[in-house]
Formats: sequence, C-alpha cells, structure tokens
Amino acid sequence: MSRLPAGTVAPARADARTMDHETMQAFRRCAGSFPTGVCVVTAEREAGPAGMTLNSFTSISLDPLLVLVSLGHGARTLEAVRASGRFAVSVLHRGQSEIALDFAARGAAFPGEHVRRTEHGFLLVRHALAHVVCNVHEVVPAGDHDLVLGEVVDFGAVSGEPLVFHAGQFGGVAADAAAPAGFAAFLDEGIGW
Repeated sequence: MSRLPAGTVAPARADARTMDHETMQAFRRCAGSFPTGVCVVTAEREAGPAGMTLNSFTSISLDPLLVLVSLGHGARTLEAVRASGRFAVSVLHRGQSEIALDFAARGAAFPGEHVRRTEHGFLLVRHALAHVVCNVHEVVPAGDHDLVLGEVVDFGAVSGEPLVFHAGQFGGVAADAAAPAGFAAFLDEGIGW
C-alpha cells in the first residue's frame, strides 16, 4: 500500500474485507500513536462471566448518560453483553497493568480473582480508578466489531493516575505544566469551537 502525502485523503475502498495483513498492522501502529485509557469490560450470561481489556471506551451523551465500547466479533464478552443486555466498565489505574494483561489473554479462563460482584450482580475490577455500569441501549455493527451503546445506571470514581496505553505499551500520565496537579481543566461544552 502506498503512503499518501500529509493532508491527503485516502480513496474509499470498495471492499474493506480485502485488507491485507501488512496494511492492517500498519494501521494498528498508526492508531496506536493516539494514547488512550485502559478499561476492562465485564458481563455475565448463563455460561458464566466474560471480560476483556480494551481501550475503545468513550462517553457519548450527558442526557441521557450514554457510553460506548467497541467489542470484536467472536469475543466471549460481546456474546455475554448481548445475552445479558448489560455490562460494566472498570477504568484501570496505573498500577493495574497485570490485570489488563490477565483480561487481554485470548481464550484464557475468566480471572475472577480481580473482580467483585455488586449487589445488582455487576462484575467490577477491584480497586479500579472508576466504574460505569450500563444497560445495553443499542448495538451497531461496524466492520469486524460491534459498537455497544450503554445507558449508564450507576458510576463512581476515586482519585488517582490512570493506566495509559500508547504505541503498544502501558504507562501513566506525566505531570503537565499547563494543568498542575490538583487543577481541574475542563473543555467548554459550547456549540462549535
């Protein structure tokens, strides 16, 4: 695949399913240059609990409270979310990289030693930085993943440093002189910029 000059828009492909392995890996490296937080998504169905590490989590709406996770086709967690109609997201703190790896092990047994069950039966990672529990609002197919919109039914957070994933490695957030420790910086919610 040829590399386009900066600022050039790539032409649309007629059949994205014909993407070769080299191009997919190059795109993965490109997308990996965007640092993200690290989460664990859990759900439970009759066959038992399922969970996976992911970095494709975002808040979508404040009214109603909606979040989005992207789950790969064939993942046990996607099957459990679809069957149960609900899921939980645990945002990991910097010291939880081993937990992230345990939930990322494809085909491994559910690492139950890392979770606690809430009074309503949701599975949350112990000592996570934040949690969001949801009922499935909508599932939208998107290529080889499904985008799962969740309506938030409960949430909570504690202070601490998040676990960050960047360029294939875990890390943290370095202090920033523009927003010193203890200074809350929020972007204005105005229409347009």
